[in-house]
Amino acid sequence: MNMKWIMGIDGGGTKTVACAADMTGRLLGRVEQGPANYHVLGLEKFARRIRELVEAVALTAGMKISDLVIMSLGLAGVDRGRDRELIFSALTSLGLSCQFIVNNDARIALAAGLGTKEGIVLIAGTGSIAYGVNERGEQVRSGGWGHILGDSGSGYDIGRQALARGLKALDGQEKATVLLNRIMNYLQVTDVDGIIGFVYHCDTSKEKIAALAVVVAEAADAGDVVAREIIEEAAAELAALVEAVIVRGGFTVQPVTVCTYGGVLNNIPFIRRRIAEILADKAVVIALDKEPVMGALEIGHAMVVRREA
Repeated sequence: MNMKWIMGIDGGGTKTVACAADMTGRLLGRVEQGPANYHVLGLEKFARRIRELVEAVALTAGMKISDLVIMSLGLAGVDRGRDRELIFSALTSLGLSCQFIVNNDARIALAAGLGTKEGIVLIAGTGSIAYGVNERGEQVRSGGWGHILGDSGSGYDIGRQALARGLKALDGQEKATVLLNRIMNYLQVTDVDGIIGFVYHCDTSKEKIAALAVVVAEAADAGDVVAREIIEEAAAELAALVEAVIVRGGFTVQPVTVCTYGGVLNNIPFIRRRIAEILADKAVVIALDKEPVMGALEIGHAMVVRREA
């Protein structure tokens, strides 16, 4: 007997997670593949990735693709109207009969943390963004402008600052710091030339720079003053993203619940604690304890409930 099902997708710049659920929201299967950011892949490869995910998750869940009712996607890099137009065009080209719901990755993370209720999600991994839905259902965001124009407090920002301030210390323009030595050990290079070669190599991605954030956190824990300043500044920048969403979103009920997600917030406890301290009179900060893809399924299931009401 055929059974209708829902698919949720969390598509990022490095990996994509897809899950299948039945019409009650019960999880049926999960698969993980490479990136699904169309800015990284291009639209043709993006569409091919989605097709591969549909086939893989249907096989894993034992479902028929023709019985797929709703595909709910949370995609990095889908924040503007033109992005959404291009994505819907690519999805339509797949020839699937299901309904598509397209959100950015912050929206599904919020749904994973708080369901469909109002609140804010703060994401800090390679990049950074705060995204909220107020009591009136209005959406507001702060940050998420990419590593050149924004991403303050992100892993990339922390890693870049560590490299820049370490080199300034070498030039005598900055306080003494162990950052360069620790970064050399991490990269397994023997001198500063090795660091420069790493930074400007064509294969060095934003993610590789962001990975240095853990090195900075370890140096800060060991008492390095420069590293501690970088970590403190990251926490302040991330708290400022949340404050901007609270103010611009006109949240009338405070404290606002803020769920946090991403490598920086998951792996550097000091930053999460410091953000909670800064926002103590405005927000309650909690860690997201579900995968964001579960938020994509939550949004898809909510659509099913509305259709059947």
